Amino acid sequence: MKKFLSVIALAALPYATQANTYSVSDKFYVGLGAGIISPNDIDINISAGTYEGVTFSDGITGEWVFDNGFQVTGLLGYRLNDFLSFETELGYSKFDYDKLNLTVGGTATSGGVTFTGGVGSFEVDGSISAFSMIFGPVLDFDIYENLELLVGGGVGFTSYNDEIKTVGASTGLSYDEDNTEFSSKFKTGANYSFTKQTYLQANYGFNYIDSGIDNYTDDFTAHSFDAKLVFNF
Repeated sequence: MKKFLSVIALAALPYATQANTYSVSDKFYVGLGAGIISPNDIDINISAGTYEGVTFSDGITGEWVFDNGFQVTGLLGYRLNDFLSFETELGYSKFDYDKLNLTVGGTATSGGVTFTGGVGSFEVDGSISAFSMIFGPVLDFDIYENLELLVGGGVGFTSYNDEIKTVGASTGLSYDEDNTEFSSKFKTGANYSFTKQTYLQANYGFNYIDSGIDNYTDDFTAHSFDAKLVFNF
């Protein structure tokens, strides 16, 4: 099902900086970090048809709800000047489904089994895992000695696995699909330098994946929070 889409958030997804606060002769830097991803609910508004191998009746509406998950990210950056860098960020994210809230019920059939859901909430056994790669610029601004603020954004792709085993203890809505979609990320945060070669970066990110399916689901968005340890070399 095209809904994720994380890294990323998935990606998520990119960035670290190293302004004149800790400038060194080398312009390349690498980083490694981890954090959490908090997916937003995804609205569904289904017209009759078959999507991701599941056959639905007409007029089903509601939303998928997710648990928070984790992210692991790595980055490679190049400093263009004292304020501007260009980065590539790699990210791996994973989180679980929580529940399916239906405001208009209906039926879904998969593998010969039919799930019938009325208005209400149904527990979901499923998860989404994603790998993302994001490319983009980052601006940073010194505010006090070894502390600076940053803002950045980028575009790239997210490749993800979307698996649902059961909904309301029924396999009638089960599927296991792999997709690769366009993704983007905005981020802001702060850098705190320990030495001229090493600093800690704390980030907030807003992640978008073009995962929506016409007459089925909206696109995927998520908030992410992480910390990275970054090294100049």
